Amino acid sequence: MAGPKPSADKANSLLAAPQLAGVLAIVMVLHLVAREHFLLFHTLVELLRIIVLCGLFALAWHTRQWSDNHFLRIVGIAAIFIAGIEVFHTLAYRGIGLFGPDDGNLPTQLWVAFRSLEAFAFLLAALLAARAVRPGWLLAGYAAATAFFTGLIVTGLFPDAYLEPAGLTPFKINAEYVIAFTFGLAMLLLFARRGLFEPGVHWLIQASLVFNILATLAFTRYVSVYGLANEIGHYFLFISTYLIYRGILVTGLTTPYQLMFRDLKCHQEHLEELVEERTARLRQSEQLNNSFVTNSPAILIITDRDGRISLANPAFETLAGRPASEMTGKPPHEIIDAQIADAIERNNQTAIRAGKAVASTEAVTVEGQQRLFEAVHFPLFDEAGQISGTGAIATEVTEHRRLQTNYELMLQASMDALLLADEQGNFVQVNQAAVVLTGYTEPELLAMNLRDIDVSERNDAIGFRLERVSHDRSGRFESRWRSKDGEVRDVELSIQLFDGVVNNGFCAFVRDISQQRADLRRIEFLARYDALTKLPNRARFEELAQQRLKQAARNGLEGMLVYIDLDNFKDINDSLGHYMGDALLRELGQRLQALADPKRLFARSSGDEFIALLEVESGEASVATELARIQQAVLAPVTVNGHQLVTTVSVGVSLYPEDGQDFTTLYRNADTAMYAAKTDGRNTWRRFDRAMQEKASERQQLLAELRGALSRDEFSLHYQPQVSLIDRELIGAEALLRWHHPVLGQVSPARFVPIAEESGLIVEIGEWVLRQVCRQGRAWHEAGLPPITLAVNLSAIQFQHHDLPSTVARILDETGFDGRHLELELTESVLAGDEARVAQTIALLKHHHIRVAIDDFGTGYSSMAYLNRFAVDKLKIDQSFVREMDTDRNSASVVTAIIRLAHSLDLNVIAEGVETERQAQHLAQLDCDEAQGYHFGRPVPPKAFTALLQTLPEQC
Repeated sequence: MAGPKPSADKANSLLAAPQLAGVLAIVMVLHLVAREHFLLFHTLVELLRIIVLCGLFALAWHTRQWSDNHFLRIVGIAAIFIAGIEVFHTLAYRGIGLFGPDDGNLPTQLWVAFRSLEAFAFLLAALLAARAVRPGWLLAGYAAATAFFTGLIVTGLFPDAYLEPAGLTPFKINAEYVIAFTFGLAMLLLFARRGLFEPGVHWLIQASLVFNILATLAFTRYVSVYGLANEIGHYFLFISTYLIYRGILVTGLTTPYQLMFRDLKCHQEHLEELVEERTARLRQSEQLNNSFVTNSPAILIITDRDGRISLANPAFETLAGRPASEMTGKPPHEIIDAQIADAIERNNQTAIRAGKAVASTEAVTVEGQQRLFEAVHFPLFDEAGQISGTGAIATEVTEHRRLQTNYELMLQASMDALLLADEQGNFVQVNQAAVVLTGYTEPELLAMNLRDIDVSERNDAIGFRLERVSHDRSGRFESRWRSKDGEVRDVELSIQLFDGVVNNGFCAFVRDISQQRADLRRIEFLARYDALTKLPNRARFEELAQQRLKQAARNGLEGMLVYIDLDNFKDINDSLGHYMGDALLRELGQRLQALADPKRLFARSSGDEFIALLEVESGEASVATELARIQQAVLAPVTVNGHQLVTTVSVGVSLYPEDGQDFTTLYRNADTAMYAAKTDGRNTWRRFDRAMQEKASERQQLLAELRGALSRDEFSLHYQPQVSLIDRELIGAEALLRWHHPVLGQVSPARFVPIAEESGLIVEIGEWVLRQVCRQGRAWHEAGLPPITLAVNLSAIQFQHHDLPSTVARILDETGFDGRHLELELTESVLAGDEARVAQTIALLKHHHIRVAIDDFGTGYSSMAYLNRFAVDKLKIDQSFVREMDTDRNSASVVTAIIRLAHSLDLNVIAEGVETERQAQHLAQLDCDEAQGYHFGRPVPPKAFTALLQTLPEQC
């Protein structure tokens, strides 16, 4: 056992009083000498350094074979070369001048040489302190450096370092700064590797480097070689040398002996401990055996050659119901139930006949309950090798077998496929759901590997994912599996790494998400394309149009946006039915699609409206030619079931870049022009006219009024009920903003909300709405009214505001409203932005138990990826689909797909815009959870909604 550390740390400490006093005394003596004879002072300091450097070399060289102190080796081998140059420096100093002219230049050049070598040695030692460097390489390297410096000085190629009477040259001063920087860099590296050194040694070396830097800086300030700055620099040099002496030389000489004696003492103490341990082990051996027999939960019993019990532990006493003293010397049949006794004697005889241990499993009845035991019976042999008796160890496994049976039942009853695989991905256990999913029998699967059925596009994607699971210990991802019949299915795998008793492996729950994927692809298609005509829809068209407009801007191209409206489509629908109308739209869509090419883009904007973006040449002729081509395609008769359908179109045109340089402007202007064409009698086309910009001025006026609406208290909130489609109970309300202008009257949100978003006013208005909703919710709660969920719309501008979570949290704190009753509705476009920022914002909102719903779902990206990625609670079906679901199969398909997708992801669904009981019943049949619309109630002021709440029964 290691004893306390010797007092070497104290002896090596620079702060020890005797050492500090000695250093100060030497410095005082050197100071007195310097006052009388500076040359002697200089020679003494240099001589002390040379002695220490030689000692460092001797220590490093003679310990090179067994010491792993790489720092000592690098610095110590360099020391002899530093000392050699320093000897010449001392002998060449002014006043001695053994080499050449007795001036200050030669010794100063030698000074720069050995100080540069010294700084480099410390830097190299700091860099390679953890690596072994061959001494021969160090000798060769330092010798080469010494020869290099010496050659430069001897040949006169070394720059002048000192000139009379100016003193130090710029080269000398700059060289000192480089040396100081090198020492400083060595300090930083040593600090980073301080774990390689004893703490005391490390700080002594660091202190030495500090004084080396101070000395170097002092040597940049003197003019005379006998000047004060030179003297102070030598004091610092002496102190740094002393610190190296204490930190490396003394420690290197004394520490091995201290460690040797300490190790000897530790070894002695360790031997004493071993003796005591062995003695105690022998003393405790019998107690241990007795304790094992006594405390073992397993049943232990020993019988002699005649079958009489000679040893029974407490576990057997419990089973037999009597103490061991009453059982010793008696056969089992006399003391225990016959069923148990028969099992003991039968298995004992089997072990005797076999001459070795035999295992068995016995089901016996104890106190009216069936219990299961796993036992090992073995013969006992005497010194002559003859059987002297038998022994048995039995463990009850009743509960273990019950759990194992339950596990097998759960495994087979699981709706998800469960597969256990080894580390290489080979199946070792599967359940019935896995057999159904893959089409392979259980034996076939057990002979297969995960890679045999995984058909991911990326080569060995499953291998890469298993490596990730091995690293992260769990993982969840999607893949594609090919079943036995060749069908490829989309699957979701949740894999957990398990540590088995013998082997490690993977536990994978696999769910078939093919239907989810199909629903998602359907939703994604419907979100971007029109299901009837297969043309891009309005959102997809805008996305593609923006790309083409950017390309046109880069290439200097011109174009036009065309808005096409069928004039008499409603008459066809009303007279011939929706089937005929759909057939007409489908045919017109195919005709327009046939015109599409890289210069022509078509889309269905809404029911009977189409839009197009065309590349045209300058001049009215090109515009007229393109419009004639479109009209020719649309106006040609369409025959459906014997009916010849003919329709005319009203067309609006806006030119790029004359009538707008962005999609929004072009679309708005083309729409305006189309309505002008309808006003002018239909079956014609109109180009956007600047006179049509009156609406733009109206917008500016509306924006000016909107800026002061909040301060003038012109806003109010109405609440529209949200009900459960299961029991038609009121469960929530959506807060809707209203603006009553003293002159304009009631301004529609469709007019002012887009303006507020474009101008940024929506942030301030939205905060006001949220605060008012929370205050109202708190007031209803304090009035004892039933709690309901209050939904508030957040625009994309609000959500992207950096302090939204803190603003919401502050409002909740100010109003005292419970976040569990607040629901924030986001549009799909919000979630399609910066995923990391969106996820962080939603997580911060969810921290306050706020619910998050996706508004107008199905009109945007409709991606299952972000539904999985973000903590969404509810999907809100856009009213455009709900309104037309009973008359438009496309809308009904969208509603059905959204409900199925939401429920597959454990999300609630609410439908907005429910206006008829038929729509409500249809939604209920589709398992839609909630609904809102005029059928259940129009938006009403808080007072009217309070009265509505007062009619509800009290809820917890």
